[in-house]
Amino acid sequence: MTALRIERVGAAEVRVGGRLGFAEASVALARGRELLDGTRGDVAVDVAGLEDIDSATLAVLLAWAAHARQVGAALHFRGVPAGLAALAHLCDVEPLLAGKA
Repeated sequence: MTALRIERVGAAEVRVGGRLGFAEASVALARGRELLDGTRGDVAVDVAGLEDIDSATLAVLLAWAAHARQVGAALHFRGVPAGLAALAHLCDVEPLLAGKA
Protein backbone atom coordinates (compact mmCIF):
# COMPACT_ATOMS: atom_id res chain seq x y z
CA MET A 1 0.00 0.00 0.00
CA THR A 2 1.13 3.50 -0.82
CA ALA A 3 0.88 6.33 1.69
CA LEU A 4 -1.90 8.84 1.12
CA ARG A 5 -1.03 11.85 -1.07
CA ILE A 6 -3.31 14.84 -1.53
CA GLU A 7 -1.82 17.71 -3.47
CA ARG A 8 -2.84 20.74 -5.47
CA VAL A 9 -1.29 20.47 -8.93
CA GLY A 10 -2.79 23.61 -10.41
CA ALA A 11 -5.13 26.44 -9.61
CA ALA A 12 -8.12 24.20 -10.27
CA GLU A 13 -6.77 20.67 -9.89
CA VAL A 14 -6.16 18.35 -6.96
CA ARG A 15 -4.53 14.92 -7.22
CA VAL A 16 -5.22 12.15 -4.71
CA GLY A 17 -3.35 8.88 -4.52
CA GLY A 18 -2.43 6.02 -2.23
CA ARG A 19 -4.50 4.50 0.54
CA LEU A 20 -7.53 6.50 1.70
CA GLY A 21 -9.40 4.26 4.12
CA PHE A 22 -10.76 4.53 7.62
CA ALA A 23 -7.32 5.13 9.16
CA GLU A 24 -6.62 8.05 6.80
CA ALA A 25 -10.12 9.54 6.63
CA SER A 26 -9.81 12.30 9.25
CA VAL A 27 -6.49 13.54 7.85
CA ALA A 28 -7.83 13.38 4.28
CA LEU A 29 -11.00 15.22 5.22
CA ALA A 30 -9.05 18.07 6.82
CA ARG A 31 -6.50 18.27 3.98
CA GLY A 32 -9.21 18.40 1.33
CA ARG A 33 -11.04 21.16 3.14
CA GLU A 34 -7.79 23.08 3.51
CA LEU A 35 -7.15 22.86 -0.22
CA LEU A 36 -10.70 23.91 -1.08
CA ASP A 37 -11.04 26.88 1.27
CA GLY A 38 -10.91 30.06 -0.78
CA THR A 39 -11.46 28.17 -4.03
CA ARG A 40 -14.17 29.25 -6.45
CA GLY A 41 -15.47 27.64 -9.62
CA ASP A 42 -14.74 24.19 -10.98
CA VAL A 43 -12.04 22.01 -9.44
CA ALA A 44 -10.89 18.76 -11.05
CA VAL A 45 -10.02 16.04 -8.55
CA ASP A 46 -7.93 13.26 -10.07
CA VAL A 47 -8.54 10.13 -8.01
CA ALA A 48 -6.96 7.62 -10.41
CA GLY A 49 -4.15 6.91 -7.94
CA LEU A 50 -6.40 5.76 -5.10
CA GLU A 51 -5.79 2.25 -3.76
CA ASP A 52 -7.84 -0.16 -1.64
CA ILE A 53 -11.16 1.63 -1.97
CA ASP A 54 -13.66 1.33 0.87
CA SER A 55 -16.67 3.22 2.19
CA ALA A 56 -14.41 5.71 4.02
CA THR A 57 -12.91 6.68 0.65
CA LEU A 58 -16.34 7.43 -0.74
CA ALA A 59 -17.42 9.28 2.41
CA VAL A 60 -14.38 11.58 2.29
CA LEU A 61 -14.89 12.42 -1.38
CA LEU A 62 -18.57 13.17 -0.81
CA ALA A 63 -17.71 15.35 2.19
CA TRP A 64 -15.19 17.25 0.04
CA ALA A 65 -17.89 17.81 -2.60
CA ALA A 66 -20.29 19.13 0.04
CA HIS A 67 -17.62 21.46 1.45
CA ALA A 68 -16.78 22.67 -2.04
CA ARG A 69 -20.40 23.65 -2.63
CA GLN A 70 -20.37 25.59 0.67
CA VAL A 71 -17.35 27.65 -0.41
CA GLY A 72 -18.62 28.29 -3.95
CA ALA A 73 -16.70 25.59 -5.81
CA ALA A 74 -17.77 22.47 -7.70
CA LEU A 75 -15.70 19.29 -7.68
CA HIS A 76 -15.46 17.11 -10.76
CA PHE A 77 -13.87 13.74 -10.11
CA ARG A 78 -11.85 12.14 -12.88
CA GLY A 79 -9.99 8.88 -13.15
CA VAL A 80 -12.49 7.21 -10.82
CA PRO A 81 -11.24 3.65 -10.18
CA ALA A 82 -13.68 0.87 -11.01
CA GLY A 83 -14.01 -0.18 -7.37
CA LEU A 84 -14.94 3.34 -6.33
CA ALA A 85 -17.46 3.65 -9.18
CA ALA A 86 -19.00 0.31 -8.15
CA LEU A 87 -19.25 1.40 -4.51
CA ALA A 88 -20.84 4.72 -5.53
CA HIS A 89 -23.33 2.80 -7.67
CA LEU A 90 -24.15 0.43 -4.80
CA CYS A 91 -24.72 3.43 -2.48
CA ASP A 92 -26.80 5.22 -5.14
CA VAL A 93 -24.48 8.26 -5.18
CA GLU A 94 -23.00 7.71 -8.64
CA PRO A 95 -24.12 11.12 -9.93
CA LEU A 96 -22.12 12.83 -7.18
CA LEU A 97 -18.88 11.30 -8.50
CA ALA A 98 -19.69 11.76 -12.17
CA GLY A 99 -17.89 14.93 -13.16
CA LYS A 100 -17.37 16.75 -16.37
CA ALA A 101 -13.65 17.28 -15.84
